[in-house]
Amino acid sequence: MEFDFYSPVRFVFGRPVADALPGALAPLGARRLLLLSDPGLQRIGLVDQVGGLLHDGGWEIAVFAQVKTNPTVGDVEAALAVAQAAGVQALVALGGGSVIDVGKAVGLLMTNPGSYADYQWRGQPVLQPILPLVAVPTTAGTGSEMTKVMVIEDEETHSKRGVLSPHLFARAAVVDPHLTLSLPPKLTAATGADVLGHALEAYVGRRANPVTDALALAALRRAWRSLPHATRKGSDLAARSGMALASSLAGMAFDQSGLGIIHALAGPLAAQYGLHHGLCVGLLLPSGLKYNLPVLADRRAGLLEALGLPLSLPDSDVVEEIRSWLQALGLPLTLRELDILEPDLSALAEGASHMAMMPNNPRPATAEDCKGILEELL
Repeated sequence: MEFDFYSPVRFVFGRPVADALPGALAPLGARRLLLLSDPGLQRIGLVDQVGGLLHDGGWEIAVFAQVKTNPTVGDVEAALAVAQAAGVQALVALGGGSVIDVGKAVGLLMTNPGSYADYQWRGQPVLQPILPLVAVPTTAGTGSEMTKVMVIEDEETHSKRGVLSPHLFARAAVVDPHLTLSLPPKLTAATGADVLGHALEAYVGRRANPVTDALALAALRRAWRSLPHATRKGSDLAARSGMALASSLAGMAFDQSGLGIIHALAGPLAAQYGLHHGLCVGLLLPSGLKYNLPVLADRRAGLLEALGLPLSLPDSDVVEEIRSWLQALGLPLTLRELDILEPDLSALAEGASHMAMMPNNPRPATAEDCKGILEELL
């Protein structure tokens, strides 16, 4: 057995952000910071709160709080202009995966030549580490605080392609579950479904190894048990903590072992109809798992054990358990529920079949196979 596992991110979990963030920034030796966030967090005062904390600690702060839910290259360029004008030496990304990914992109362009398109579409290698980044997630979803990938939308083509490099890791991830308490139920459910999808695909993927297995199974157990409680009662700190930890563990796992057909299908679907990524992952979980279950062999037992399901359960009942879990969260199970009545399944399937994560899926899939999975969503 041979494998490689590398994660240089300092992981600070459970401590209040007011205590943990200054400590994570201190080793960087930076005094001028760009604080990145989104309009929603600015509205509820969290951006001002964290900015004030940093200012009181002696840091000079520039702020860009306009990152969209599905960030575009335009967001990156606007944030980059603020960073360059302020001459910042490090970045703090306060928000969900969108904000953290924009932070990675800004950090990339602060230390490497060229445009974002050079790296996204022209294959230009990332030669230098990004400007030091401290990620402070406010959702339990993407796990971007622990990964070496960023995904930004090209607004001209409405398409996405991830940029990957070991130089894209954050220096530190400050994960304070208290920051997720205000997340609304629908967003809690959608981001949490993404966590389960990350953990599941990391565990069954072809590049899985014993380290990623341990991380993925731990994330699966926590997400399966914690998300219903976090969705029903947002003030449940134990459930929020379980989801925050599951998200980061799943991020570490899939960053090394990869994803599969569920995320390959979710990408084109989200881009085509402007849907939340986690919502699409949840929508695809039952049919994607149904497609893969026949080839999982001993992985099947590990998966069912993590979900607390009997090992003797038939595949059809396993899929139904997933559907029931998602339905209890209030997530949609069909495209019709999203008012998508005549989707172009052939185009979506063709796009998914060319996604970079598809070869990592445990069961090979053609565009026709992908179309068959999508047809189950009608």
